Amino acid sequence: MNWDFELLADKDVSEVKRLVNEYSMFVGKQRIGIKVYIDENGFYQMKTSHFYQGKNNAGAYITTAANFETEQEALNRAKNQLLAFYDGQGIWHDNDDYYI
Repeated sequence: MNWDFELLADKDVSEVKRLVNEYSMFVGKQRIGIKVYIDENGFYQMKTSHFYQGKNNAGAYITTAANFETEQEALNRAKNQLLAFYDGQGIWHDNDDYYI
């Protein structure tokens, strides 16, 4: 554990993570945000501001992948989550949990 995580650790604190990078991009006309952060166990995590539901899909695709070794791996998984079923005819859903 790094000094900053140790400094913030407390019996009343349930989770600490550090924002590593934040990206903004457009897919079609939809603005998308991607946050990559590192958790107290040293793994990179990612969150996207939206999820995409393709025209012929029953729901939006949300990956269960986590605990990445590198920022690049987390960013690649975020890209995959956004574009795996992108057909330009579906619906974007807001991610209500898009915060650090």
